[in-house]
Amino acid sequence: MLSEDAIRDAAERLDHAESDRSQIDHLTLQYPELGFEDAYAVQRRWVDMKTARGRRVMGHKIGLTSRAMQRSAHIDEPDYGVLLDDMFFEDNGGIPVERFIVPRLEVELAFVLCGDLTGPDCTVLDVMRATEYVIPALEIIDARVRQVDPASGAPAQGVRHHLG
Repeated sequence: MLSEDAIRDAAERLDHAESDRSQIDHLTLQYPELGFEDAYAVQRRWVDMKTARGRRVMGHKIGLTSRAMQRSAHIDEPDYGVLLDDMFFEDNGGIPVERFIVPRLEVELAFVLCGDLTGPDCTVLDVMRATEYVIPALEIIDARVRQVDPASGAPAQGVRHHLG
Protein backbone atom coordinates (compact mmCIF):
# COMPACT_ATOMS: atom_id res chain seq x y z
CA MET A 1 0.00 0.00 0.00
CA LEU A 2 1.34 3.44 -0.92
CA SER A 3 1.99 6.00 1.79
CA GLU A 4 -0.21 9.08 2.10
CA ASP A 5 2.71 11.16 0.79
CA ALA A 6 3.01 8.96 -2.30
CA ILE A 7 -0.75 9.10 -2.91
CA ARG A 8 -0.70 12.90 -2.62
CA ASP A 9 2.36 13.12 -4.91
CA ALA A 10 0.74 10.93 -7.58
CA ALA A 11 -2.52 12.93 -7.44
CA GLU A 12 -0.62 16.21 -7.70
CA ARG A 13 1.41 14.92 -10.67
CA LEU A 14 -1.77 13.89 -12.49
CA ASP A 15 -3.40 17.23 -11.68
CA HIS A 16 -0.38 19.12 -12.97
CA ALA A 17 -0.31 16.99 -16.15
CA GLU A 18 -3.96 17.80 -16.79
CA SER A 19 -3.59 21.54 -16.18
CA ASP A 20 -0.32 21.80 -18.15
CA ARG A 21 -1.42 19.42 -20.90
CA SER A 22 1.77 17.41 -20.49
CA GLN A 23 2.09 13.68 -20.05
CA ILE A 24 3.89 12.15 -17.08
CA ASP A 25 5.73 8.85 -16.83
CA HIS A 26 3.70 5.86 -15.76
CA LEU A 27 3.19 6.01 -12.00
CA THR A 28 4.47 2.45 -11.56
CA LEU A 29 7.93 3.60 -12.67
CA GLN A 30 8.17 5.70 -9.51
CA TYR A 31 5.93 3.46 -7.39
CA PRO A 32 6.41 -0.16 -8.59
CA GLU A 33 4.26 -1.44 -5.71
CA LEU A 34 1.23 0.59 -6.92
CA GLY A 35 -1.84 -1.65 -7.02
CA PHE A 36 -5.55 -1.19 -7.68
CA GLU A 37 -6.34 -0.03 -4.15
CA ASP A 38 -3.56 2.53 -4.42
CA ALA A 39 -4.83 3.72 -7.80
CA TYR A 40 -8.31 4.26 -6.36
CA ALA A 41 -6.77 6.12 -3.39
CA VAL A 42 -4.93 8.39 -5.86
CA GLN A 43 -8.18 8.91 -7.76
CA ARG A 44 -10.05 9.84 -4.55
CA ARG A 45 -7.31 12.31 -3.58
CA TRP A 46 -7.34 13.86 -7.05
CA VAL A 47 -11.14 14.21 -7.00
CA ASP A 48 -10.88 15.79 -3.52
CA MET A 49 -8.38 18.31 -4.91
CA LYS A 50 -10.73 19.20 -7.75
CA THR A 51 -13.85 19.49 -5.61
CA ALA A 52 -11.92 21.69 -3.15
CA ARG A 53 -11.44 24.07 -6.12
CA GLY A 54 -15.19 24.13 -6.79
CA ARG A 55 -15.83 21.27 -9.20
CA ARG A 56 -18.90 19.15 -8.50
CA VAL A 57 -19.38 15.39 -8.72
CA MET A 58 -22.09 14.75 -11.32
CA GLY A 59 -21.93 10.98 -11.69
CA HIS A 60 -19.79 7.89 -11.92
CA LYS A 61 -18.25 5.88 -14.73
CA ILE A 62 -17.71 2.17 -15.06
CA GLY A 63 -15.12 1.11 -17.60
CA LEU A 64 -13.74 -2.10 -19.04
CA THR A 65 -17.06 -3.89 -18.63
CA SER A 66 -16.54 -6.44 -21.41
CA ARG A 67 -14.43 -9.56 -20.83
CA ALA A 68 -12.56 -8.88 -24.09
CA MET A 69 -11.46 -5.43 -22.91
CA GLN A 70 -10.59 -6.78 -19.46
CA ARG A 71 -8.41 -9.47 -21.02
CA SER A 72 -6.64 -6.92 -23.21
CA ALA A 73 -5.95 -4.80 -20.09
CA HIS A 74 -4.87 -7.86 -18.07
CA ILE A 75 -7.53 -7.34 -15.40
CA ASP A 76 -10.53 -9.39 -14.32
CA GLU A 77 -13.07 -6.78 -13.25
CA PRO A 78 -14.41 -3.42 -14.43
CA ASP A 79 -12.86 -0.21 -13.15
CA TYR A 80 -14.69 2.91 -12.08
CA GLY A 81 -14.24 6.65 -11.90
CA VAL A 82 -15.94 9.90 -10.98
CA LEU A 83 -17.58 12.28 -13.47
CA LEU A 84 -17.18 15.96 -12.61
CA ASP A 85 -19.22 18.90 -13.90
CA ASP A 86 -16.56 20.08 -16.36
CA MET A 87 -16.58 16.68 -18.07
CA PHE A 88 -20.01 17.30 -19.62
CA PHE A 89 -20.60 19.23 -22.83
CA GLU A 90 -23.91 20.46 -24.21
CA ASP A 91 -25.37 18.89 -27.35
CA ASN A 92 -24.19 20.91 -30.36
CA GLY A 93 -21.92 22.92 -28.05
CA GLY A 94 -18.25 23.60 -28.46
CA ILE A 95 -15.58 21.35 -26.98
CA PRO A 96 -12.38 23.13 -25.91
CA VAL A 97 -9.84 20.94 -27.73
CA GLU A 98 -6.97 22.94 -26.23
CA ARG A 99 -7.77 21.35 -22.88
CA PHE A 100 -6.80 17.84 -24.03
CA ILE A 101 -3.41 16.18 -24.57
CA VAL A 102 -4.13 13.20 -26.86
CA PRO A 103 -7.91 12.90 -27.02
CA ARG A 104 -9.68 9.78 -28.24
CA LEU A 105 -13.40 9.22 -28.61
CA GLU A 106 -15.49 6.24 -27.48
CA VAL A 107 -19.19 5.58 -27.91
CA GLU A 108 -20.85 4.67 -24.61
CA LEU A 109 -24.23 4.17 -22.98
CA ALA A 110 -25.13 6.60 -20.20
CA PHE A 111 -27.53 5.41 -17.50
CA VAL A 112 -29.41 8.35 -15.99
CA LEU A 113 -30.49 7.27 -12.54
CA CYS A 114 -33.53 8.24 -10.51
CA GLY A 115 -32.42 6.26 -7.45
CA ASP A 116 -29.30 5.32 -5.55
CA LEU A 117 -27.21 2.19 -6.05
CA THR A 118 -25.21 1.08 -3.03
CA GLY A 119 -23.44 -1.89 -1.58
CA PRO A 120 -21.53 -4.87 -2.87
CA ASP A 121 -24.71 -6.92 -3.38
CA CYS A 122 -26.17 -4.62 -6.03
CA THR A 123 -27.90 -6.68 -8.74
CA VAL A 124 -28.94 -6.09 -12.35
CA LEU A 125 -32.52 -5.73 -11.07
CA ASP A 126 -31.38 -2.99 -8.65
CA VAL A 127 -29.78 -1.16 -11.58
CA MET A 128 -32.95 -1.48 -13.65
CA ARG A 129 -35.10 -0.13 -10.79
CA ALA A 130 -32.74 2.82 -10.25
CA THR A 131 -32.51 3.73 -13.97
CA GLU A 132 -34.71 6.51 -15.28
CA TYR A 133 -33.45 6.14 -18.85
CA VAL A 134 -30.44 5.13 -20.98
CA ILE A 135 -28.99 7.35 -23.70
CA PRO A 136 -26.06 7.17 -26.11
CA ALA A 137 -23.04 9.22 -25.07
CA LEU A 138 -19.61 10.06 -26.38
CA GLU A 139 -16.64 9.81 -24.03
CA ILE A 140 -13.49 11.81 -24.64
CA ILE A 141 -10.55 9.87 -23.24
CA ASP A 142 -7.32 11.74 -22.62
CA ALA A 143 -3.96 10.26 -21.65
CA ARG A 144 -2.17 12.12 -18.89
CA VAL A 145 0.21 9.19 -18.46
CA ARG A 146 2.58 8.12 -21.23
CA GLN A 147 1.55 4.76 -22.61
CA VAL A 148 5.08 4.07 -23.88
CA ASP A 149 8.20 4.28 -21.74
CA PRO A 150 10.32 6.98 -23.44
CA ALA A 151 13.58 5.36 -22.27
CA SER A 152 12.93 1.90 -23.72
CA GLY A 153 10.14 2.48 -26.25
CA ALA A 154 8.24 -0.38 -24.60
CA PRO A 155 4.61 -0.12 -23.55
CA ALA A 156 4.30 1.07 -19.95
CA GLN A 157 3.63 -1.77 -17.54
CA GLY A 158 1.59 -1.77 -14.37
CA VAL A 159 -1.91 -0.99 -13.26
CA ARG A 160 -4.15 -0.07 -16.16
CA HIS A 161 -6.68 2.19 -14.65
CA HIS A 162 -8.84 5.20 -15.43
CA LEU A 163 -7.66 7.58 -12.76
CA GLY A 164 -9.80 10.42 -13.73
